[in-house]
Amino acid sequence: MDAAKTGAFIAAMRRERNMTQAELAAVLHVTDKAVSKWERGAGLPDINLIEPLAAALDVSVLELMQGRRIAAETVCRAEAAEMLTDVLGMAKHARADRRSRLKHADRFLSGLLESIGLLFLLCSVYCRMQLHTGIPLWGTISTLVLVAAILLAKFALHRSSDIRS
Repeated sequence: MDAAKTGAFIAAMRRERNMTQAELAAVLHVTDKAVSKWERGAGLPDINLIEPLAAALDVSVLELMQGRRIAAETVCRAEAAEMLTDVLGMAKHARADRRSRLKHADRFLSGLLESIGLLFLLCSVYCRMQLHTGIPLWGTISTLVLVAAILLAKFALHRSSDIRS
């Protein structure tokens, strides 16, 4: 799919139906900025939106993906197969992108939890040893157990995600 060609086609079909970007966005449950991005050719609609977008613009999925009007009689099997291959490629790329974002978020959150646990442990040990405060021994031990649990959970999550990959 050519983003610029598809975007221009989306804009033309939207205007032909006297719709604003905001109205089209409301039908598709996206923002008007997303519609603007598509129309400028800066991106393509998510694979899950191709069919609803085609229905909203009253065009076929093939027309939407090729970025032009197609007479019903002129669609050949080769064109349909090529478009289907493009759609499957887009879906695969979208899934890989989603997995990558989730993996980054997982790493960030596990690192944050690990850091917080270690900070609590260090503060607890410091207060007990240097400041001679009345922090009970069970507080230090429970913090140590919490940090160990976080580290074990992180290890287990990364291990299971490596096995699934």
